[in-house]
Amino acid sequence: MLFLQAKYLIVINTNLMKKFVLLLVSLFLLGIGFAYSQSSNEPIVIDDAIIGHHFYHGDEEIKTVSKMKAIVANDQLALQEVKKAAVPEVFSYIFAFAGGFAMGWEIGGLLWGKFDPYIFAGGVGLAAVAFGFSAVANNQLLKGARIYNSNLDNSSNSNNVSLELGFVPGGVGLTLTF
Repeated sequence: MLFLQAKYLIVINTNLMKKFVLLLVSLFLLGIGFAYSQSSNEPIVIDDAIIGHHFYHGDEEIKTVSKMKAIVANDQLALQEVKKAAVPEVFSYIFAFAGGFAMGWEIGGLLWGKFDPYIFAGGVGLAAVAFGFSAVANNQLLKGARIYNSNLDNSSNSNNVSLELGFVPGGVGLTLTF
């Protein structure tokens, strides 16, 4: 009887160990994600496109507002402008989906001889509204990127602070230079 109780105790402990290891692995992966999402001191390159702009940070293209937020997280002014782009971006996705569905439904209906020009025109109108929301979001991202780049240039010109081990009047000690 005592042996059986010890066996169940070990099973419970191994289950707890499995959960503990799973928790540690999850926290490690989450930590790695945050480590790579921090911004560096590279500027955001703004490239003009036919419609809107393309944004690049290093070798990677920034395609979403969430990526832009992760890059400009340390600059509060730029982050405020980028956060303003989140809502228009969502609305542009919603209207683009609805417009594209309406247009595609009517184009597909041509195969069976059913085409309603009013629904097709409504789909074109929804797509145009989506384009407007996308332009608003793009302008907010552009403002945020320009603010980030201008503040990045200002911070790089400031004096660097360094803490070193060096000689002081009483012997050897830490010296702070700024």
